[in-house]
Amino acid sequence: MKKLLIFIFCFIFAFPFGVLGAAEEESVKTKNGCYDIQAPKYTPDVVLLVNADTDTVIYSKNADKIIAPASLTKIVTALVALEKCDDLQTKITCSKAAVDSLLGTYSSSANLKAGEITTLEMLLYCMMLPSANDAAAVVAAHFGDGDMQKFVDEMNEYVKRLGCKNTHFANPHGLDADNIKGYDNDKQNQTTAHDMYLISKAALANDVLVKISSKYGKTMPKTNKSDVRYLYNTNALVNNYSYYFYDGAIGLKTGTTDKAGSCLVTGATKDGYTYIAISMGGRSDYMLDGEKRNTSFLMCRYLLRWAFSNIKMKTLADESYNMGELSVKYGRGADYVALVPQTNVSAIVHSDVSMDNLTIKFADDFPTQVKAPVKQGDVIGKAKLVYGDVTVADVTLVAQQSVKRNHLWAMFNWLEKLMSSKLFVGTFITVVVAVLLYLALTKKKRRQKKRLKNKIDIIKDYSNLAK
Repeated sequence: MKKLLIFIFCFIFAFPFGVLGAAEEESVKTKNGCYDIQAPKYTPDVVLLVNADTDTVIYSKNADKIIAPASLTKIVTALVALEKCDDLQTKITCSKAAVDSLLGTYSSSANLKAGEITTLEMLLYCMMLPSANDAAAVVAAHFGDGDMQKFVDEMNEYVKRLGCKNTHFANPHGLDADNIKGYDNDKQNQTTAHDMYLISKAALANDVLVKISSKYGKTMPKTNKSDVRYLYNTNALVNNYSYYFYDGAIGLKTGTTDKAGSCLVTGATKDGYTYIAISMGGRSDYMLDGEKRNTSFLMCRYLLRWAFSNIKMKTLADESYNMGELSVKYGRGADYVALVPQTNVSAIVHSDVSMDNLTIKFADDFPTQVKAPVKQGDVIGKAKLVYGDVTVADVTLVAQQSVKRNHLWAMFNWLEKLMSSKLFVGTFITVVVAVLLYLALTKKKRRQKKRLKNKIDIIKDYSNLAK
């Protein structure tokens, strides 16, 4: 029996401690959104307001809806041209094919003439201020080596590099192909407000484009084909004599077609903050106070005013702020650990928002329990600070204090689990059966041995009688 017991315990402890898998941990779902700004009645179909410093969405309406970009296209035309040539005084000859490509469209133009020689700078002013389609065509033909489609292909590659998922350009100026319905054909321009934000952010990073698009008026010198021309910006937010004027507005571009409606992409920088406002699918005949107004201009100005008045960068929590507690298994002297931010948490939020107004949403893989030992500063998991439906900050949570391991408790807990496991029960039953069989067999052998001994003793006795 002594040998048997030694065999049983060797069999049990031969299994490694990790043979029992950890229980599946629960997780908490999170969601994103944007601030619930009290939108005015004239709000256009597609609207987006983003803090460009942190990429924080402040307001969003149909930001992923496919829509025609109209002349917002010219932002990309300008960006690609400036990527290919940084010398604004580069001389460009207006090709006949480029100028004639706009014949019959009756669209906005700078009245460029075939063979006219001007500079890249002046063509950019023509594109970005009066939204001249002929200037966009000339730029595309020049930098496409005479092939406008080649340049347009480069525009599409450029926006892909920016991360745009739903943008495609069929031309360099943004005119709709009126004979094409919807956006299922590669001959039609399309984009989304989300993609336009990525494009606009790239534009704001280009000092040349910011300077040009923010200027209200520009005099274009006479050329070999034309006299002096005066160029005026179609973006009324940069015109200090306009009803829509917004002090500090930065370009960027307007656009209008039947499919796109009235569009505007603009930005502003004040007090260390930069915002980009996008409005598409607006109207230019909205009646307000007895006057026809452009709803995209109204909306962008409204959003910029609201953002600078209400949104601020605030420190919401420091490294000592307790954001919750987490159970610690096998802890010695403590069965929980406090969770604090790894670094100070700052975010763009409404000026009235504090930690008391925020909800902590844990990541899907956030643990429901940790095992001791735990060291102070150990990363536990990720979480988000949420205001309503707005995710205002991502937070890495760490242990505020250390918790040592209770090795005796851990050992007893392991043994308890092991002894209640199917593996142990099965093994125990097998061993018991083996022991019973062993005892049964040994008992039979002992009986046989005893009978044999008795038989020998009888024979010995008979031998004695024979004497």
